[in-house]
Amino acid sequence: MRELGLYIHIPFCIKKCNYCDFYSLCHSSVKEQEYISALCKHIKRDAHKYKDCEFNTVFIGGGTPSVLSVDGFNTLAKTVNNHLNLTQGGEFTLEANPGTLTREKLLSYRRAGVNRLSIGLQSTNGEELSTLGRIHTVDEFSRGYLLARECGFDNISIDVMYGLPNQKIGDFTKTLDQVCDFNPEHISAYCLKIEENTPFYKQRERLSLPSEDEQYEMYLLLCNTLGKRGYSQYEISNFAKKGYRSKHNMKYWQSKEYVGFGPSAHSFFDGVRYFYPRDINSYIVDPVAEIEDESRENSAKIDQMDEYVMLKLRLKDGISEGEFFGRFGSELLAEYPSINKYLKSGHMELRNGSYSFTPSGFFVSNYILTDILHF
Repeated sequence: MRELGLYIHIPFCIKKCNYCDFYSLCHSSVKEQEYISALCKHIKRDAHKYKDCEFNTVFIGGGTPSVLSVDGFNTLAKTVNNHLNLTQGGEFTLEANPGTLTREKLLSYRRAGVNRLSIGLQSTNGEELSTLGRIHTVDEFSRGYLLARECGFDNISIDVMYGLPNQKIGDFTKTLDQVCDFNPEHISAYCLKIEENTPFYKQRERLSLPSEDEQYEMYLLLCNTLGKRGYSQYEISNFAKKGYRSKHNMKYWQSKEYVGFGPSAHSFFDGVRYFYPRDINSYIVDPVAEIEDESRENSAKIDQMDEYVMLKLRLKDGISEGEFFGRFGSELLAEYPSINKYLKSGHMELRNGSYSFTPSGFFVSNYILTDILHF
């Protein structure tokens, strides 16, 4: 049966973090009820499109999905389980903020089939958490994490950040060591980026951020520390113990099909890419997707190649020469000759027929991709 990934966006937070540019708004019980009702109607309305498909990964993201009431979550989970074909035992992830986890919620997740949690810790330094605008403390994270273990979760990912205002190498070292001591199955680590329309963007001139050299040192520290603690890097920002890579996110990076529900959610299905606008009110009235224009015949193949290269180079395994030729009928280096100069500079390497970034290349990958891609 045709396999798909399922993404559901929950656009609610107790408080917007100072760095976040994801689509979210303040949670209220009234808005939650309206939204969950609209979301369930949408899933039921479109379920027939996927009657011959099976969703082998599910990812409920946000926002803060764990801010939902137990009743709200149960209503959504019941709709998903009753109207979509889910693979039995397939990966089912829910993002959670440590400040919102309770035993009742965790048990409801388990009953609904959630078998993987992605918990946003970000730092074990209280001052850094306050600077980021997080609503939880380190102690609350610890209690929530241990409670999740008690409730039967044996696949937990922890998010951390580096390159934070006033952060020193020693601060990040301590966070990494403490996170590893919790022994999660997966760790995601992101360098802070100052995005427009965030509180940090308005304060950008006053923020004391680590230099680029310091950020690079933190990235190398990240890769080396996690490698020594048993975590294998498989993507720019993601590290996992054996057998615990994020199967859902791998779909994105490998250009496989997925379907999204909710404002700001994107989909790639039947060769078409579409998304729902970042507007909860219009979504509640009637969810109407916008189609991303891929109809330009002359440039469609180049667009597809660029997207494929951009996504595959996020992965540690990189791009297979044979796979690229089989997919597009041309040689990778013929289409992207600039790769050669990054092989010479040591930012890329060729291993077992695949081109990939080295650690120094990963750190400046956005710059390199801008140079080598056609757009």
